[in-house]
Amino acid sequence: MARASRLYVFKVSHYCERAAWACDLKGFAYEEVVLLPGLHLLRVRRLAPETHLPILVSGGRVIQDSGRIIEYLDGACPGEPLTPADPEQRLAAERWERELDGVLGAASRRLFYLHTLDRPDFLIAEYVRGAPLWARTVYPFMFPRVARAVRAKYGVEPARVERDLESMRALFARLDRELAERPFLVGDRFTRADLTLAALVAPLIRPSGHPVEWADDRTYPRAYVEATRPFADTLTAERVRHWYRTRRPQKGAPSRAA
Repeated sequence: MARASRLYVFKVSHYCERAAWACDLKGFAYEEVVLLPGLHLLRVRRLAPETHLPILVSGGRVIQDSGRIIEYLDGACPGEPLTPADPEQRLAAERWERELDGVLGAASRRLFYLHTLDRPDFLIAEYVRGAPLWARTVYPFMFPRVARAVRAKYGVEPARVERDLESMRALFARLDRELAERPFLVGDRFTRADLTLAALVAPLIRPSGHPVEWADDRTYPRAYVEATRPFADTLTAERVRHWYRTRRPQKGAPSRAA
């Protein structure tokens, strides 16, 4: 019997959500394997050349990075492709994807960590979602080392996050103008550009329909809630909420922690 495809994720990661959403939208059967930041290196270094997630293992192949996973899925499940067939639209979708990755994905991650790395009670609870019970006992002892590594790797500094916020505000203003003119970023159907936008915006606006059950705003660091609130009152956020209601299938595949 063929082994089930596996998707290795961090539950807290918006990039992992992009890959999971693509799998679910395609009806691609997989087993979700939840890893813990830091401890994930023990597994990932045996699978792939880089250390980041998501990673999809399917049919003897190892596909690392959510964009490459989308490309793989478009080949494995060609119905309703997320990548436009029209060459110009494909280039447009890929341009949006690169910009959203480079601006929104990186900036929103730094914003999140600026306000949560000093709140281990909150961040540990986010990290161990879906993890085995032992993680809640063991992970607090590992957390200081993980926090230092995360801060250094992503350049989590207040001045940089201020610049990030300026970039995100400008990007949201542009997205609002684009989405006021059309229902999707590229063409007349939902593509990888829209999926990328929705998955990367989600931590800022915390929409219903997301597979992660968001913590109550009262448990988030107050400064993070205040910093993200303006993004929730945009046309882009409204569109993302709509896509989560209408385009985000509920995952029916099994999952486990490791």
